[in-house]
Amino acid sequence: MGYLEQSYDALKRWEGVVPYMYLDSIGLVTVGVGFMLPNVYAASTLPFVNTKDEPASQVEIALDYNRVKALPANKLVTYYHSFSSLLLPPSEINRLLAANVTSFEVSLRRIYPDYDVYPGSVKIGLLDMVYNLGAAKLQATYPKFNAAVRAHNWELAAAQSHRNGPSEERNTWTKNQFLETLL
Repeated sequence: MGYLEQSYDALKRWEGVVPYMYLDSIGLVTVGVGFMLPNVYAASTLPFVNTKDEPASQVEIALDYNRVKALPANKLVTYYHSFSSLLLPPSEINRLLAANVTSFEVSLRRIYPDYDVYPGSVKIGLLDMVYNLGAAKLQATYPKFNAAVRAHNWELAAAQSHRNGPSEERNTWTKNQFLETLL
């Protein structure tokens, strides 16, 4: 299995796979594998289906989006599910995940010019970090980490890869992706 497939599996594990809209820990409407929906328009571009397994209308999408947006943040994802929740088909969730990873790889190549020659485990660790943080935050708030990655110093990159927010288990897993190169 290549690094991309391993990344997809890891991101599904850490982000979860939720076929209905919910609020993430900071109150952003989200769906699938941590795919943020900034507004009703963004939600309306996705092929949600209703409880009759029919394509959801623009009105149904707007109603569900606004229902979720009005709820309190930082609850278990099941809190946001209702009998009328629209669902995003698994094939669309997988398509969005692949598109996001592809987009993040473009950003990683810009941040790290040697990205394409990095070991697969390093790419997996970087994809986890950029998916969680976003490219701008990764670049702006992790200068020691970024310097270590550019220098191919995987041990230092591992030591600098800790993030606030993700679980300790996820941080340890990400750190181990960089340390795997030393085995």
